[in-house]
Formats: sequence, C-alpha cells, structure tokens
Amino acid sequence: MDLMSTRNRLMPQTEDLGPHKTGLPLTLSLRILQQSTQRQKLSVAAVTIRIHYSKMVTMLRADTPDMGDGHAATEAKLLRRFRELVTYCLAPRLPPDLLQSVIESMDVEITLFKGVINWTQSRIILLFNRQRKPGGHTLVDLFRLEQVTLWALQIALMIAIRSNILEHLLIHLCPLTRYETTSSGLSSLQDIPGEACTIVRVTARATGDSSNTDRTPYFPVGQSMAKGSPMGVVTGLDILNDPLAALLFKSLTSRSQGSLMYEQVSGGTAVALLAYPKCKMS
Repeated sequence: MDLMSTRNRLMPQTEDLGPHKTGLPLTLSLRILQQSTQRQKLSVAAVTIRIHYSKMVTMLRADTPDMGDGHAATEAKLLRRFRELVTYCLAPRLPPDLLQSVIESMDVEITLFKGVINWTQSRIILLFNRQRKPGGHTLVDLFRLEQVTLWALQIALMIAIRSNILEHLLIHLCPLTRYETTSSGLSSLQDIPGEACTIVRVTARATGDSSNTDRTPYFPVGQSMAKGSPMGVVTGLDILNDPLAALLFKSLTSRSQGSLMYEQVSGGTAVALLAYPKCKMS
C-alpha cells in the first residue's frame, strides 16, 4: 500500500501534501480474530463465555488461595466450579461411574491476550471432550453428540438468563459472581450483578465423527443475537416466546429422576430445532 499516494479526493492532484505529512509515518496493526482455539476444535462441545468481571483473578485468588493465581491455576479453579455444577445436575440421573466419565471429560481454557488474562479480551471456554469408559483408557463417545451439545446449551442458558420471573432466576448461574447450585438467593433481576458473565456462543462437532474438527455454532435462542436480546443474554421474554429457549428451560426444570429419556427426546428436539432454516419473509 502506497500511503503517500493516497490523497483526499477534494484535494487538487498537483497540490503538495504539505501539513498532511505530519502524521506520517503510519504504523498499521493487523490482528486475526481466532474463532476457535485448537482445544475447542478438538472438543465434542464447548461454551465460550464473555468475562465482565475486572477483578476476576483477584476474586479467585481470595476464594482459593491454596491453588495460586497463575493461568493454569485460574483454569483449574473454574473447572472445579463447573464440575460442581454438572455433578449437582447429573448426580440424580447418572450412575456414579458414568457421572465420573462426564466429569473427567470436562476442561476449561481461558484465552490469553498478550500473554496474560485480560478481562476485556479473554474468554472462558468450557470444554466437553470425549469420555473414557469406567475403568478404561481409550477415548470414546459414551454419549451421543446431541446429548453433549444439549448439556452445553443448558449451561449456556443458565449463564445467559436475565429475567424478573422467579423460576427463571432460580437457574441463573455465573461461574465468577455466583456459582452455588443449591440455593439462589435471588429475588429479582436487579440481584444479578452487572459483572455476571454472558455467552458468546456454543459450538459442537458438526458430525458424530470424532476426527471432524468442523464446528456448528449455536446460541440458546433460535434467533440471531444481533436481532434478538442484548448481546450474550437470554431474557424472560425469550424463554416465554422463543421455542428453543423455552425447550431448553423445560429440559432443565421438568426432568424425571433416574433416566436420560427426557434429554434424549426433548433435548434432541432442542438441538434439532437449531438446525432448522429460518423462514424468510416474502
């Protein structure tokens, strides 16, 4: 690019650049926005979470000082919180050995900006990887792709939900500002801190083939984020009016004990609903 030959179109071609040269030379910075990390591409499903809490590392350091506050330690602390959540949700529904397979398949990655965790640039990525059979060592798919994708979407809904309806508030969870799973303590939307995390996207393997690194993007509502709720958020109206958000909420709150049948039927429908092409207005 020859910037010296670039002129304001209103400037006569013969006129010298004169004072316009004072801003030169120019330094250009080009940055490639990576949509997926390598670990994310290799996972079965992943939830990409936007951080809003500027004191994230300080808070986690105070919460678990025994683990340190480095990059790996911060990932380990968040992984423990997500494993607590999944244990709380799935323990009544899965045998202990299968639950352990799910827990061990989970991982957390925090992206770095210029080598450090930066709350305005970094993202928390919750990963669901392939599992190992109880007592085994080989990675396999113990659960269908649709089932794992449903778990990722359900967690995304819990993080993204913003509603004044009490039954909606009860399932809200933020891995930073609120991560307890036994009681909510929330009575209104105003009780959700402004620093609470939001959702960037959910991605999952495009096919059941474990060697396929192509990803399918999802969000817990069936409409474009740009045209729907505020970025990364699911509102109470979304849960009442959007078929996908409503089905995900129902799959979280209307489950029978001791069987995965509900997830396999209703959850499979929720994932299938994402794949429907949107009707174009004529």
